[in-house]
Amino acid sequence: MDKVLKRHWGPVATIVGVAVFIVTVIALHLLQPDYNPRHQLMSELALGQYGWAMFLAFLGLAVAVFGVQAAIGSYRAVRGYRILLNIAAMLFLTAGVFPLGDTSTIHIGAITLAFVLSVLAMYFFPSSAGEASIVAPPIVSWTLAAGVAASVALGNLMPIGIAQRLAAGCLLVWLAILSWRLLRRF
Repeated sequence: MDKVLKRHWGPVATIVGVAVFIVTVIALHLLQPDYNPRHQLMSELALGQYGWAMFLAFLGLAVAVFGVQAAIGSYRAVRGYRILLNIAAMLFLTAGVFPLGDTSTIHIGAITLAFVLSVLAMYFFPSSAGEASIVAPPIVSWTLAAGVAASVALGNLMPIGIAQRLAAGCLLVWLAILSWRLLRRF
């Protein structure tokens, strides 16, 4: 029983983190009608009346990424890979602590690095997650990593808000697939 609980808390944390991010961002879209999701970045939601809630969104991302790291720990995942995930999680949290505004430079740097490390994590998952790598083989991890990269690259050809949401969506789908499959398989 204890072993089952230990193996399940990471994927559950990931699912909760993804849900918190999605619910928070959707709620802020509804509460801030002047916000234009097509042409504005999600981080700009922090500039509105209820902007403080974006901390919850970034906390959700941090918990989700940390949950993956915790989930694969007992499946012989490469230590350096787990460190990569921990750093990405800390950077998502940093982006929440330092929102756009007076701390824009820190926020932008943190979120950029968090996404770069997340794409690297997606790319390396099949070879670095140990026995857990079966839950997201290369076709899943690499396709979604390419989706993030392509969305960012297309940010100059399509409205930036849409490009960013596509990139975030690919990351969120990857996190959800990992956590769901880890819960079902192990």
